[in-house]
Amino acid sequence: MAPEPVETNLTFRQWAADWLSRRRAKETSVAWYESAIRIHLNPRWGNQRLRTIKKAQVEAWVQEMEANEHIANSTAESHWKVFKMVFKDALQNGKISFNPTYEVDGPYVGESTSYVFSTDECWALYDAFPARYRPIPMLGFACGVRQAEALAVCDDVIDTDRRLLTVRRQVLRTLETRYKPTVIDRLKTSPRTNAKDAPMPPYLLEVLQEYMERHPPRPTQNILWEHKKTINDCKRGSVRALFWTPRKNLLAQSHFNEGIWKPTLLKLGIKDEEGNLPTFHDLRHTFISTCLQNGIPEHTVAAWVGNSVEELRRTYSHLLKDHADTHGAVLAGLMARPKLSRVRNAA
Repeated sequence: MAPEPVETNLTFRQWAADWLSRRRAKETSVAWYESAIRIHLNPRWGNQRLRTIKKAQVEAWVQEMEANEHIANSTAESHWKVFKMVFKDALQNGKISFNPTYEVDGPYVGESTSYVFSTDECWALYDAFPARYRPIPMLGFACGVRQAEALAVCDDVIDTDRRLLTVRRQVLRTLETRYKPTVIDRLKTSPRTNAKDAPMPPYLLEVLQEYMERHPPRPTQNILWEHKKTINDCKRGSVRALFWTPRKNLLAQSHFNEGIWKPTLLKLGIKDEEGNLPTFHDLRHTFISTCLQNGIPEHTVAAWVGNSVEELRRTYSHLLKDHADTHGAVLAGLMARPKLSRVRNAA
């Protein structure tokens, strides 16, 4: 059977729109794809026919992005990922006979650095936070949860007997939620991972119990999200969330960052070496770094924070290398040859 003829007049803009219409990723991911195509890729490639785009043109474009001081390395990498996905899909569907992105190195992305809070800074942050939101940063440095996960903590995921926090929800504010902060039963990482359990240290459990006595959790609708379904097609449930604004709204990340997080850091004078304010996600890095530096197995830490062991190794390889120095002496003593005198005595 002869292959279908390649469409000679199909433009990048046309196929990118077709590719985007078939995406079944999370709504936030699809929005990112759409933005990259509309704002960055179409102006550069939109009117060009797919089959005429050559590898040399793609390589030149990558160099242009690297040389453009107005484009961050991470942004260029994001554009590149979407560009590659569109061409891979076009090749798989027979729209082009070769992929011009094949064996092309994408834009250089330098190693990202994260701020690690000291123990004193973590507790200073807790003490300086407004009372209404005080447990939120502690959820970051004591359990390693992400910001959207911390804002979505409800009373049904706090197991006081087993001292476990089950993380299964986020507070999202997207186009699909009509930009209203909404509790959604979904983790950020894998759509097939329903939940993750993290141990709660006694001080966190005490703080949460006291907080709920002063600020009783309030009921709200949550979306029972299912993979490959839009939010509108998902069923609804009811939960009792812990954190609310004075106007009885769930906390949006933007409001939290601009109105609470950044002012508190400025008040305490906490900045990185370049004078930038750390992010809430740096509390998660602090938790992971502290665990690894103190010898907690990487597979255990990965399960607590919802990462794969491979991802943990990529991000924190420098800490795992430190373990070789830290535990080298212990390893050297394992199964070492017994001293001669001991062998004789045993005989």
